Amino acid sequence: MRYAVLAPGLLALLSLAACGTGEPTAAPSASASASGSDHSAQETFNPCDGLDIAPVEKALGAQLRVEKGTSAAPRCALLPEESGGTAYELNYLPFKGTLADAWKTMDVQSGEVSEPEVSGADDARLVKQQGVSSYAVTGFVQNGALIQSFNSVDLEPYDGKAMDRAAQALLEQLSANAP
Repeated sequence: MRYAVLAPGLLALLSLAACGTGEPTAAPSASASASGSDHSAQETFNPCDGLDIAPVEKALGAQLRVEKGTSAAPRCALLPEESGGTAYELNYLPFKGTLADAWKTMDVQSGEVSEPEVSGADDARLVKQQGVSSYAVTGFVQNGALIQSFNSVDLEPYDGKAMDRAAQALLEQLSANAP
């Protein structure tokens, strides 16, 4: 499994929200969703909207492209321009507790965990794991009631130090772009 750092608790936490499924601070009510109300005037949050990827590309030493999906199937991914490069999948979760509270529910059994300083963020975590032929970094950043996350992976030959620098840059950009 490529993302061994993603334990069942983490997957359960992140599966509660999918990129673009609602506002980061409030979920739509069941009655509004069931009534088929037109929400086209209401902007749907997507971590990719307004995200400055230039610092991430600079740290990584590679060009990326943003993939936002469609209104019917939103997503937020940073994909390598060149085949075989580092790929990022981003997500978010409105959460009333703290990242530290959420972290206690996660079963991270492997990987190197750090708590990097991120400008403007309430909290952040990075989990790095070197596999037999891959390197993966998962990041979390909390701004208020919003926790944004990303998974990144690259196969050999990879540059782990560049991926680490890019992970820090991405946390900074996600925090700066948080609503």
